[in-house]
Amino acid sequence: MARRKRNSATLEQVERRLESIRSIATDLDLGGGLSVQNFAIIVGDLAAKLAAYNTALSNIDKMADDVRVAEQAAKTMAENMLLGIGSHYGKTSQEYGMAGGSRRRGYRHPQVADPVPDPVTIPVVEPSQNGASAEPVLV
Repeated sequence: MARRKRNSATLEQVERRLESIRSIATDLDLGGGLSVQNFAIIVGDLAAKLAAYNTALSNIDKMADDVRVAEQAAKTMAENMLLGIGSHYGKTSQEYGMAGGSRRRGYRHPQVADPVPDPVTIPVVEPSQNGASAEPVLV
């Protein structure tokens, strides 16, 4: 986000005052360092410092943007380097861990299969033909 540039109400006021005093006399000297020439130097110095301040803010904004771009480039490069090390050495290697990656373990977690219910046996008794008791038959 760009920083707000500064305006100076004081600068505007003293510039108008300088113009008004110059309308009286361009070489007015009231003694004790109070002259149009000294006043113009002070006003010019204020204007130059304000311009330098606003220029510095613009430069800081540009530098901040440059830092953000460089950070993103470094972050992308670091990620690509880690991916490259993982691809070259493998994600289970010590080198991958040394580069900052989380090593995958050499084993897989056991998968829990869906439990299949055991077949149900229901004894079925069939009557015998001769009147004796029959043995149960499994279905």
